[in-house]
This record gives sequence, C-alpha cells and structure tokens, in this order.
Amino acid sequence: MKIAYIVGGLPFGGIERWLYDLLLEYRRNGLVEGRVFNLSGTGDLMPQYLEAGLPVECVAGGLRAIVSYRLDTSLKLRALLKGYAPDLVHTVHFTGNHHGRIAALGLGIPVITHLRNTKRERGWNRRFSDKALSYATTLYLAVSKAVAEVVESDHNAARRPVRVLYNAFSPSRMDGEPLDMGAVYGLKGAVIVSVCRYVPQKNLDLLVRALRILRDGGKDVSLVLVGEGPERERLEALTRELGLGGHVVLAGFQRDVAPFYKAADIFAMPSDFEGFLIAMLEAMHCGLPSVVSRHVPLLEIASDAALVCRRDPADIAEKLGRILDDPALARSLSGAAKSIAERHTMRSYAAELFSIYQDVVNAEKKGR
Repeated sequence: MKIAYIVGGLPFGGIERWLYDLLLEYRRNGLVEGRVFNLSGTGDLMPQYLEAGLPVECVAGGLRAIVSYRLDTSLKLRALLKGYAPDLVHTVHFTGNHHGRIAALGLGIPVITHLRNTKRERGWNRRFSDKALSYATTLYLAVSKAVAEVVESDHNAARRPVRVLYNAFSPSRMDGEPLDMGAVYGLKGAVIVSVCRYVPQKNLDLLVRALRILRDGGKDVSLVLVGEGPERERLEALTRELGLGGHVVLAGFQRDVAPFYKAADIFAMPSDFEGFLIAMLEAMHCGLPSVVSRHVPLLEIASDAALVCRRDPADIAEKLGRILDDPALARSLSGAAKSIAERHTMRSYAAELFSIYQDVVNAEKKGR
C-alpha cells in the first residue's frame, strides 16, 4: 500500500521522530511503501531521514511557502501527489493538514488527518480552515481521547469518523549505555531530564525555577534539557540570572536521546498543552518516573507512572522533591512506567495503523 505522508517540515520533535520510526517499521515489515512530502523542505531531521534511505520529497524551499494563503504550495503538492499516485494521503502538522487536504481535492484519494495535540487555534483563518477542510477529510486520527474531544469541538464540522490511536515508540532507539553526565557535563547528584523543542508551551523556564527551589532546599540535583528551539536564549539568560550555571545543561539537538534518559533520575514536562508526548513514553521505557502537568494526555494510560504538577515552580519542585526523597515511591512509579511502555511499541502500533489504512481504502473503493 502506498501512503503519502504530508508534513510542514522535519524539525526536531515528537511528530518527526514518530514518523521516522514508523517508516522504518514499515520498511521492515513490508506493509507500506511510504513517502514523505516535506512542504517547507526544512528541518533538523532531514539528514537523518535521508541517511536512513527514507524517501522525502521537498515541495518548497522555505518556511514562507507553507503559510495558509500560499495556494502555489498546494498546487505543487498536488502535482507531486498525481505523480506518486498513493492509495491514501496521511497528513500531520497544521500546515500539512491544510495543504494536504487542498492538494488532494478531486483526486479520489482518501485522506486521514492526524491531530496530535490539544492546542486550540485562535486565529479566525485557522479555525475556519480546520472546519471547512473537514469536508475534505475521510477520517480523523487522534493521539488521545483529549485530542479527539478537540477534533469534535473545533474541527469536525462535516462529522467525519474519529479514531483514537495512542502513539508508540521504537524500543530499538533506546539501546545503548547511559551518558556519563559527570564526564560530559560535570554534573553530580540526581538529574532531571526533559526532551523537547525549546518552545513556550513546554514551560521549561518553570523547570529552571523549580531547580533553583530544590537546590535552595539542599538537594544536589541538576537539570538537562535535550532539544533546540527559539527559547534557548531566554533559558540561558534565566539560568545565569538564577545562578544555576553548571547545574542546567541545554544539550541541544541530539540524534540519540536514550543515553540521556538512562543517565537521569526523573523525566519532567510541565506543558501548557500536548498531544501524547512520545518523549515521556521513551523515558518510561527506560524506567524513569515522571512529573508532568495535567495537560499531558499520556496520563490517560500512564497515571500510575507519574506525579501531576501545576504549572507553578513551587509545585513542580515539591513533586520532584517527593520522588527524590522517597525511594519506594520512585521504584513504584518506575515499575509502572516500564510495564505501561511495553504495551505501546512501534511494531504493534504500525500493524494497527495499517489495519486502519485498509479500512479507509476499502471503504473508499466500495463507495465509488
């Protein structure tokens, strides 16, 4: 089965790593011939996709090409889709969902629109686009029940079917030895890790402030932020302001994140909104207890593996400190984390997603 995956770009992030792992799994099991259509032609993970031999077609040459009013981008994508002739189009990202559905209009190809976070669009143009293009959608796929609720309230004017499919991770990515935090970064004591893009929704500044509270309370603990993004300068300035040099590490983009999980004691993410949070699932596989905000929908299946914090430095510090001070609690959360993670591997996920693809394609054929 030929699937066209439409993305706005390939930056460092959970969506892009999910797609990378999914395509590798389909190459292994032979169920899907997938091709990525990168609308902007940009992204930190582009080299990794190409090195792995994953097929990527760049539709345009920059981020300006993917804004909603760029009909030329939709038309370029449409021409590429005609040439590829996929059995199904699978869109992700707002820009992928927007241009992908416009490009597929009238081609007779079913479209799965994949919604991956609970963010509610504020701009009237985006809200209108989401509702209008529901009529060009065959099926909505949501990564959690919380996301499915947003689909129904904010997107699904055409009342298309909505399926929930929890995300998955690839255990093979979690091989390898723990990073020596002392040798590489000079860190001692416990380590809190967060793996994400440095963007405002993640509230990484609250983690930095929580670390200051923990250290003021006498705890020998450091914070490692793995990722990259526009918040870097602000986080670096806050680290200096709070006198946390040597205890906060902005590790930047890392192709291999498993050594960071394996060297850490707690995973933390006090986000404003999320879709599922694959990084937390990976951390759980490595046995890490988590401290996350109630806005992380992975809690739908992983409440026994995490403590829920408010988006407040003092409360974040209290939850982190509770795990650091209570080895029995840490072991309980860690055991639950490993057990839950093993039920959400990419191998089983890819098979279930393929079954959904088959249902959609067969229903489309019957309806012709």
